[in-house]
Amino acid sequence: MEKQIYKKESTTYAVGIDIGTTTVSAVVYDIKNKTQIKSYSTFHNSYVICEEYSEQSVEKIIEVASSILYQILDSYKNIISIGITGQMHGILYVDKNGNSISNLINWQDKRGDKNLENLKTPCQQIFDITGEKAYTGYGIVTHFYNHEKDITPPNVSKIVTIMDYFAMKICGLSETVMHTSVASSLGLFDNKNHQFKYEKISSLGIDTRILPSVTDKSVIIGKCRGIPVSIPIGDNQASFLGAVKENENSMLVNIGTGSQVSAVCSYFESDDDIELRPFIEGKYLACGSALSGGSAYALLEGFFREYAKESGINDTPQYEIMNKLAYESYKKGEKCLKVDTSFSGKRSNPHHRGAILDIGKESFTPSNLILGVIRGMCYELYELYDKFPIKKSCMIASGGAVEKIPILKAILSDTFCMDVSQSNIKEEAAEGAALFSLLAIKNISCKE
Repeated sequence: MEKQIYKKESTTYAVGIDIGTTTVSAVVYDIKNKTQIKSYSTFHNSYVICEEYSEQSVEKIIEVASSILYQILDSYKNIISIGITGQMHGILYVDKNGNSISNLINWQDKRGDKNLENLKTPCQQIFDITGEKAYTGYGIVTHFYNHEKDITPPNVSKIVTIMDYFAMKICGLSETVMHTSVASSLGLFDNKNHQFKYEKISSLGIDTRILPSVTDKSVIIGKCRGIPVSIPIGDNQASFLGAVKENENSMLVNIGTGSQVSAVCSYFESDDDIELRPFIEGKYLACGSALSGGSAYALLEGFFREYAKESGINDTPQYEIMNKLAYESYKKGEKCLKVDTSFSGKRSNPHHRGAILDIGKESFTPSNLILGVIRGMCYELYELYDKFPIKKSCMIASGGAVEKIPILKAILSDTFCMDVSQSNIKEEAAEGAALFSLLAIKNISCKE
């Protein structure tokens, strides 16, 4: 790659790295002009072939993330901070020297739904013992299963997330502190007091010394090539920072493989479907997550593609045709089918399944089914938002599905009865991490 070295000494930059489920993304942020000047994204292809679990190679992820970061550091002068974010919920194990001794067990892992020797799942067992609800894919649930099955790697010192581990590696650390935005995603976390629920975790037979130290502060944890590195934050929080510049009246809807609706709020007691996630500066994010999200549309595309293939048509993506049919149905005001798109279950009920309703002779058409799935994706998020303790007046929409389904923004507006604007920021989570790093070094406020 051609180096881009800026000679003007007054130009300073912040770098943000986002370690996602399938890609590593990064941005270079011009502090003076408050704009992103360069973005990067590379697939890390790290999934490990494993019949029972969802695991990824730590080494492959770190290799790709390091390559992008050092490429940036070699290309730009006057970088004053580095921020890191990444996929939440998942964990890996490290030894006393801070080296990984396991794969990354990511948020898609379903071992929390597998039966233990007592024929109860880890999630059920945790609830019976602690009275707390925790969900499959969450780090504490994952570790509890490993502990009960005696498959925890030997010589374990701590559990960490992939973004914390990357920060440790580039800063040369053997241990680290975890931000509350990340720690809360592991489960059994006291959001009000900013700490794990140690007594309840201990009642599960887990040695709580395996848990990392936690802080709710915006802090610098080390340096990489002399550049301050901020404590990693959760990707939901980072995406919100990157996409929403004014959060008093605005909320964020992100629809990718899964989908989320998020809004800044003060502390409140949340229910099963709504998570309260630590944010920054003493604030929280109310967050509702739908497991299907854009994957519901992808599932329907696979259905049409399989039929086309069996009919002798080339095995080509059907999204363009689907988008056209959905648009025409929407413009005609046709009554679409009522589709419950929770095909992958819900956080509070993994056994819940979707449904197609209101099937009649006139409504049972491909265009109405496609439009029904899009409306279902939006309504699933609205049901979650309806449980929020605060309401907003406008929406920022982001994510791959918003970009690829032209009619989706209009249907979001109809469903939520509010103005919807689309985020045009590339790699929002990475930009949010860069902004957070500036807050950590007290250079600027993320609200400026």
